[in-house]
Amino acid sequence: MKHQHGIIYRFIAQKRTFLSIILLSWILIGNVSMASDGDEEASLATFDFAIAETLNALGHPPAFISGLQGYETYSRQPGIIPLSTNLGYRHLPNLELLASEPPKYILISPPAHVNLIPKLRKIAEIRKYPLYNNYDKHDKKSHWKILEELTRDLGKLTGDPKAAEKYISKTNQHFDELKKLIGDVDSPLLVIRLMDERHARVYGHGSVEGMVLKRLGLKNAWKDKLGQWGMATISAKDVMDIDAKVIFLDSPYDPPGGQKKILQKGLWKHWPSIKQNDYAILSLDYWSWGGFPSARRFAESLAECLNNSSLQ
Repeated sequence: MKHQHGIIYRFIAQKRTFLSIILLSWILIGNVSMASDGDEEASLATFDFAIAETLNALGHPPAFISGLQGYETYSRQPGIIPLSTNLGYRHLPNLELLASEPPKYILISPPAHVNLIPKLRKIAEIRKYPLYNNYDKHDKKSHWKILEELTRDLGKLTGDPKAAEKYISKTNQHFDELKKLIGDVDSPLLVIRLMDERHARVYGHGSVEGMVLKRLGLKNAWKDKLGQWGMATISAKDVMDIDAKVIFLDSPYDPPGGQKKILQKGLWKHWPSIKQNDYAILSLDYWSWGGFPSARRFAESLAECLNNSSLQ
């Protein structure tokens, strides 16, 4: 009897050992699998919204982004990138928070944040993506092509180049459709935001607005100089003689109906384009130096305005 019990106990012990080995093997395989999945996509941080919204559009939002709340307000898109950790103010990001869980790469768009590079290098490797007029040899490559290049680079960085190519293709197709929808517009457009009774800001080459006008085959009425960021602060007298269809941008930082109220004051009410009702007011709901997502939002609003109003 004792002999039989001994055989049974040895059998149970062997079985437990065998099951333990299998369980340990499953755990090890699971850990290896998780490690492999983690290696496929690098953890990213960015201080630039063009980069952040492009990553988000590709289905790979950054782990960290600085200035997120400001971007949400400016583009009127609360919760636009909900899975990202906000690093605080755009120009003074919380580097201690970033260093507490270091990403593999920190993505910036020079000249912004160049002054932080010595500190950032202590946290992670830095990748630079200058855009628009800040792109090296930007005069030899269209801003549209620069954004295509950015999208492809981010696709490679996230290990998802197919998503990048698909998004670029869909964006080009979408703009081709918008261009057909708009049709022929018989005069140039002036994109402008009134600041007060005598001053305004005009947009052109070097901004999303300027790039979108060109991509849609529309002429920009502003032919004078612009700053590095594709805009210029001007006085009312600078535009009074411009014969154009005017697109006013209603900023989220203005009081409700801010552009309409300013138009009724000062020199603006004497502007021929205003007297002829040859204008429209659009809500600024995108980043003026953003990526393709911002370009799409502005283009859609502009196309709807031109297609459904007397501006045609």
